[in-house]
Amino acid sequence: MMMLVFAAFAVLLIGLELFTGCAMFGWAADKIVVEREKTPGPYWFAIALHTIVGIGFPILFAIYA
Repeated sequence: MMMLVFAAFAVLLIGLELFTGCAMFGWAADKIVVEREKTPGPYWFAIALHTIVGIGFPILFAIYA
């Protein structure tokens, strides 16, 4: 059940990232926020990564647990 709650939170976070056009990406402080207008490649990579980790993995764990 907790995995589905985490996936729902991830859906809201990804929706917010898509709405604002800014995504959190990386550990270094100099490139922690990527903007869709300035760097579209890393932005969409961050969205894809957040989708896989935030939605895909929790749903798989909930199904197979």
